[in-house]
This record gives sequence, C-alpha cells and structure tokens, in this order.
Amino acid sequence: MAARLIAKIVFTSGTVLVRSIQMAYKQALLQAESGMGAAAGSMDVKSKMSPIEARKILGLENVETVSKEDIDKKYNELLAINDPKDGGSEYLQIKISGAKHCLHSALKEGKKI
Repeated sequence: MAARLIAKIVFTSGTVLVRSIQMAYKQALLQAESGMGAAAGSMDVKSKMSPIEARKILGLENVETVSKEDIDKKYNELLAINDPKDGGSEYLQIKISGAKHCLHSALKEGKKI
C-alpha cells in the first residue's frame, strides 16, 4: 500500500515537472518569436499585450497592413464565436478584447503593427 502511494506521488510530481518545462519552453519560443528575448523575462506579469501577440490572437498575423476595420471585423467574429452563452470562454473574450484595444492604441499612436 505504501509503495503504491509513493509511486503515485512520484508519478504526479514527474507529470507536474514535465508540464512546467513544456510551458516554460513554449513561453521562451513565443518570446523569441516576438523579438522580446531576454528583456521579456524582466517584464511585469501585468504588462501590456504586444501588438504582435494581439495580431496572433485576432488571427491577423498574416495580414500585411492592418486597418481599424480589419480589427473590428475579426473582433466581432471571434467575440460571437466565444460567447459564454453558447459554450464559449469568457477568458478568451477578455483576451480578444485586450487584443482589439492593444491594436487600436497602436494605430492611434502611429506604431507599426
């Protein structure tokens, strides 16, 4: 019985460790891909979303130039798809809204997105 409990604890700990490593690796890839590199490690968790991340969330990463109309169209599409009343995710709606606001702010400031 004790051996079984110890085996279960070891297995669970190993699973948690593997998942943590996978998440860290994915985060490192995203940081490298977005060009943030080592500077991203020092960023606050509550930092603003980058325009690159916002474009990915809205599915506009392959669009050469993004207009306010493109952003609004994709925002409305994704918000409707992820409506919690229809089984969608409130978390995803928050991310979609954040992406829209990030890109609108970047356009207003004249930043290249």
